[in-house]
Amino acid sequence: MQTQAKRNDFSVTRRRVNATAFVVCGILPAMLLSGCASTRCAPGRSQVNSEMTARALAGLSPNQCGECSIPNDVLLDDGVTADEAVAVSLWNNSAFNATLAQLGIARGDLVQAGMLKNPQLSLLLPGGTKQLEWTLYIPIEALLLRETRLDMSEREVRRVADELVQNGLNLVRDARVAHADLVFAVERANLANEAVGVRQRIADLTQKQLNAGDISELEATTARIDFLRAQSDAAGIRHAVAQAEARLKQLMGIGTWSMSLQPVATNVSHSASHLDLERLISEATCNRPDLKAAAFALEAAKHRAELANWQWLRFDMIADANAGGAGNTNFGPGFRFDVPIFDRNQGGIQSANWSVNQALQNYNAVSDQVVADVQTAFSQTQQAADSLSLLRSEVLTALQEAVQLAEHAYTDGGAPYFLVLQTTSQYLDARTQELQLEADLQKAHANLDRGVGRKLPSNEFPTENRVEQQMPISSIINPDAQASRVAAEIDEGLSEKLRRITDQLDTMNLEAKRNDGPQTSPVSFGGAISTGWQQ
Repeated sequence: MQTQAKRNDFSVTRRRVNATAFVVCGILPAMLLSGCASTRCAPGRSQVNSEMTARALAGLSPNQCGECSIPNDVLLDDGVTADEAVAVSLWNNSAFNATLAQLGIARGDLVQAGMLKNPQLSLLLPGGTKQLEWTLYIPIEALLLRETRLDMSEREVRRVADELVQNGLNLVRDARVAHADLVFAVERANLANEAVGVRQRIADLTQKQLNAGDISELEATTARIDFLRAQSDAAGIRHAVAQAEARLKQLMGIGTWSMSLQPVATNVSHSASHLDLERLISEATCNRPDLKAAAFALEAAKHRAELANWQWLRFDMIADANAGGAGNTNFGPGFRFDVPIFDRNQGGIQSANWSVNQALQNYNAVSDQVVADVQTAFSQTQQAADSLSLLRSEVLTALQEAVQLAEHAYTDGGAPYFLVLQTTSQYLDARTQELQLEADLQKAHANLDRGVGRKLPSNEFPTENRVEQQMPISSIINPDAQASRVAAEIDEGLSEKLRRITDQLDTMNLEAKRNDGPQTSPVSFGGAISTGWQQ
């Protein structure tokens, strides 16, 4: 009987060993294999680079260590175009490169989401008649909820990737706007120098006429005040050029470089009537990266809410055994789980559900913002294009005729100085307004590209031929550097009309010198006055 009892105990022990072996050798390896890192179809830096290249025609830098570098197809010494400014910005802008690290962090979270919890081993050492006891706890709920965690993390990675693309589009827009501001500042400074030269000659001539008793002191004083005001405005504009250049260099990531940038003006469109607003809105709602990111955030929130319903769950498979000591050696499987009597993660479930509602409202807000961005940029494009077209076809034409009439009237002695000054000032103000509208149109185009989510091709923005004029910024910031430069035209119409007035004034000034004898040279404005872009 004792032998039979021992055989039965041995049979029971063997079945327990087999069950334990099945747990340890069968289920545990399967869990370990399923717990390997999984990246699924999560986008990486190369996918973000492809998206930026397709949308902005410029990609990310291949160098990820933060060193400043210039794309091979960009040459800054011959002038900086808007496209070159964009390319350099995407390569070197520190703030944008810092956000790229978020993609690596999100991918790391995805890898961690695919990992299973480590098994726990409880070991009780033998002593005296006490047996050696060990218990192995294998978490099963981690395997059951693994796919949900992976789905949530994968959508989070996609959200981060789309937000990075949107950040890139924002940087592209900012670089184009900063480039337009620099072009406007340079051209306005050049025009201000033209105005200073004209007003200085007029002030000198009126002083001669005052000495001869031909005009009143009020007219001479007014001319002198106008010259000093133009001189003061030009000095302030030179600082505006330096500030615009610093802004662009900061976006391009070359703020510490000592070189001066020579902005190259970009052709602008004179009409936006050919653009279809509804088509642009439809394209934006389908392709805007930030709207896609909001959609992925909503899906991630839904998976997070689903996971919250099982967050309380703890279900462990147990392999228990003891050996040695006074008792028999035995093995046996078991389970350990929480009984959800009190805590069923009620607070977490409520928070997760409200997170879904928040993500939904955020998606709707982003969708509304996308539509508003396109509508606003489209309206700004139309406004700037229509205003620029009207200014060039009506206002500038009329002012050119007024300048010509004032020239003839002043030459014939039938008009006072105030008429010449008024028409000349109006024409210069109109030219400044034209430069401002050109810059506004460039900014509106940049905002419309950003609003749609891609760079609109040239056939959607027809342009007219326009002479691209360049002038080193250093010669504006430091006018003494212009002494050896030949004066060039800003605009053919402006130079033609104003040159006629100044030539006439020079002729009258020479006659006054012959009559009055040698005079002191007129006050120069910081050296030679530039008359336009260097051809």
